[in-house]
Amino acid sequence: MIQHWNTVIEYLAEKEQTTGNYDLAILAGNSLPYLADELIHLYEDGTVETMMLVGGIGHATPFLQKNFKDLGVQVSGSSETEFYLDYFKQRYHLDKESFLIETRSTNSGENARFSLNSISEAKLNPTRVLLLQDPILQKRIKATFEKEWRAINPVFTNHVPIIPYVKAVENSIIFENEELNGLWSKEYFLSLVLGEIPRLKNDEKGYGPNGLNYIEAIDIPKTVYQSYEKLCQAYDYDTNR
Repeated sequence: MIQHWNTVIEYLAEKEQTTGNYDLAILAGNSLPYLADELIHLYEDGTVETMMLVGGIGHATPFLQKNFKDLGVQVSGSSETEFYLDYFKQRYHLDKESFLIETRSTNSGENARFSLNSISEAKLNPTRVLLLQDPILQKRIKATFEKEWRAINPVFTNHVPIIPYVKAVENSIIFENEELNGLWSKEYFLSLVLGEIPRLKNDEKGYGPNGLNYIEAIDIPKTVYQSYEKLCQAYDYDTNR
């Protein structure tokens, strides 16, 4: 069963190679503090010119707050962007002026639309953009940004520092990379992984053109869908997130 988990996870993460320099890196709302550190590393080593934080209140917000608390970081405000700003201030002594910020979006579609509005207001025209997100949502957020940003049509690249391969799924999720342990509850992780495939499908309930039309049609390989079906047979999960 672990093989089926990792087949689906690898597909959803859609890790891509980061090469050269990028005009912009966008950290979209998620529950993973380590992505904040990754964003700063990309900026400090000159890989990205501008950093952007996108995220209001969504399904990841309480999990992000908990994960910061577990790190001993006290965050204020209500949005994911505000949590990250507190973290950057405390750990890196960076003020909000170091970032482009968006604090109202509640889902991936709004992440893309509202961030594009912010880019326009800042009179920027990025041609190469890195996307950082919960790796389970990485494939969909790239597809969403590609659709919503067609007017300026940059090249988006998924920056995935760690693919969260699992080695045990019992009382809790145990990851191959130990630093990921505890960042997702079992219930939340199941809802992320098993809830994504229906969203990516191009049918009446999916996000493709034949459904809600949030993204262009995406091909789900047969092997991935077969693994997804095996997991659905074995696990109960809640996709309401």
